[in-house]
Amino acid sequence: MAKVYRVLKNQNSLAYSVENGVSLEEGKQATSSLLRDTGQPPSSRSKEAAGSSKGCVLLTTLVIFLFVTLSFAIATFLYYQTLLDASVEPCDNFYQFACGGWINQSVNLKYDSWNTLYETQRTAHDQMVQAMHKINDGSYPLPTNAGERAAAKMYEQCMDTDTLEQTGLHLWERFVDELGGWMPELRNGALEQEESFEIEVDEDEKKRRRFEIEDMILSAFNYSVFPLFWAGVEVNYLDSKEHLITIYEQLPILLAPEKYHYDKELTPEMIYGKMEGPPVTRALQQVGEELAAVLGFDSSDEKVRMMIANMIYLEYQITVAGSTFYKEKKERYTVVSLRELQEIAPAINWHYFLSRLVGENLSHSEPIALKTGTQWIPILSTIVQKLKESKSGVAILKNYVKWKTIMFHLAYASPKCRDGLLWMAVSLYSGAASQRKEFCVLRLSGIFPLSLPSILRKIDGIDHTERSSNLFSDSETRQNVVDKVSNMTRFIGFPDAMRSDYEMEKEAVRLHDSLFWSMVLGSSSVYKERLQRLRLPVDPRAWVDTRPAISVPAHNYERNLIQIPFDSLRLPYADEHQLDAESSRRFKTREQCFVKQYAGLMDSHDMNAAKEGLYENIADHVGLKVAYEAWKGNGEKMSARMPGLEKYSQDQLFFLAYTQGWCALRSKSYKLQPHMEERI
Repeated sequence: MAKVYRVLKNQNSLAYSVENGVSLEEGKQATSSLLRDTGQPPSSRSKEAAGSSKGCVLLTTLVIFLFVTLSFAIATFLYYQTLLDASVEPCDNFYQFACGGWINQSVNLKYDSWNTLYETQRTAHDQMVQAMHKINDGSYPLPTNAGERAAAKMYEQCMDTDTLEQTGLHLWERFVDELGGWMPELRNGALEQEESFEIEVDEDEKKRRRFEIEDMILSAFNYSVFPLFWAGVEVNYLDSKEHLITIYEQLPILLAPEKYHYDKELTPEMIYGKMEGPPVTRALQQVGEELAAVLGFDSSDEKVRMMIANMIYLEYQITVAGSTFYKEKKERYTVVSLRELQEIAPAINWHYFLSRLVGENLSHSEPIALKTGTQWIPILSTIVQKLKESKSGVAILKNYVKWKTIMFHLAYASPKCRDGLLWMAVSLYSGAASQRKEFCVLRLSGIFPLSLPSILRKIDGIDHTERSSNLFSDSETRQNVVDKVSNMTRFIGFPDAMRSDYEMEKEAVRLHDSLFWSMVLGSSSVYKERLQRLRLPVDPRAWVDTRPAISVPAHNYERNLIQIPFDSLRLPYADEHQLDAESSRRFKTREQCFVKQYAGLMDSHDMNAAKEGLYENIADHVGLKVAYEAWKGNGEKMSARMPGLEKYSQDQLFFLAYTQGWCALRSKSYKLQPHMEERI
């Protein structure tokens, strides 16, 4: 969930998707033609004709091979020349020399942050989109399975904005009704009766009230929305061979917890007035009032506005009382028993809630992982318990849960009129209209984690993808590599399950008649499948990220693995035609030295910025050092001159290629922490 928060908040990582890419249709046609020519038995031809045909095929194949080789050399030459700024002397400003051409030509107006990794992946995803268009219109030349066809169809649903506008809010309003409506207590006058729960009620009412908060939270979880907290099944950090029920903090509606802090005491009345408090609560009050108007409320009604203010105050309390995880980015992973969890956070019946969630009657000794520690959850419990003591408090809790649920899924509705702050807030989940392709690929990558990237794999050619996946998987390892790297699992390219049509065809059922239900029920299906892992051992070949079509190269320390998705295995990062390189890592930190060195490279000599980026800088530095040592050990055997770049040595080309992987454009307002500016 954290990867999805960053994508929507910054609206820059959506650029992993697709636009203005390059088609490989000519290459696919050539491959298809060769298969047709050589795949038929020469039964109707004479032996001489057959022999002549074989000779022609061999000659044709040789010509094609030479053509492809020459084309690759030309393409490589043009690629590197495009990135370069030859007007700058390398020793005067190496970053400008290496990246100036790319910076001058990559004028990007959509994103605050843009770099060569985004561009590399966007090109791959654009090819995937073009293939999905062909699958849908029947012109795709390669065989497809039901999962791939379902992914292509859902992409078509997502991009069909005319149908979405005709549907308007109809399906979303039905969804709200299924949840029992938003703020129904204000329509039926339920809050005008007794305020406390101290009066006598019958047994049926007691049973209904006993778990009404837990049931409401479960209804949100059923639609893959997680108010108050997140809960699911993840790998145990302390024993990576098993899964545990895991709980961690929620993200607020506007997705930016750091914006909720305020240096004065805040009250619902202050939020109601929209004149005091942090800007985020004032904005959220306006968003809530506009949402109420969409659902038929009088948004100027005092009771409506006060209910919204109380819900925002609840979110404010939960957010500011949370752990320091989102500020410090440090997890305080703790495992407690279900019994201990009930003791430290008694306002929620955890046995009932978690047993219903995973579908089995849990033991009170069941281990539960609290991903960000135990600091926040007793405070959450206190807040919830206080609200549970009155009818109005319960109404605030239930309607806050509903608000998060209906707000998130409003991203799948597209009425003609999208004015106001409400739709600006919805765009945090859906992206801007100009980023529709990226939004669709992002959502599909979670619902079809195998089928969607499989389309790209077929475009590239399965053999090519397999070879690229082996670029970093040399079985020979230096004797002096530290134990961590010797035992590290490497996932390069794609999950093993992508080789199975059967596994992908199971994803096909996630497609429904309309985009709204495809998205809502498709994401719910994925979440429920992940819950079923609780009693299963961790598959050592399972990828960490559930969206390999749109993930980024990453290291997962819990399972001691690295994974590099194959849409990143392209120039300038990797290609089967580049020099082979083995991997090793020798990690010795000299922290103060690094801080001084990197601070000295900045115009401001900012020691704090250098300290904040210390571990990123160490990782980059050591990675470069190891890669260079591998290059030196293998360079002579595989050395080749780049056309047009003959005047540079192999070592110079190594550092040139490395630098071009850091080419980037940033808006002045974009903050990089903890990363330093790319040129540094």
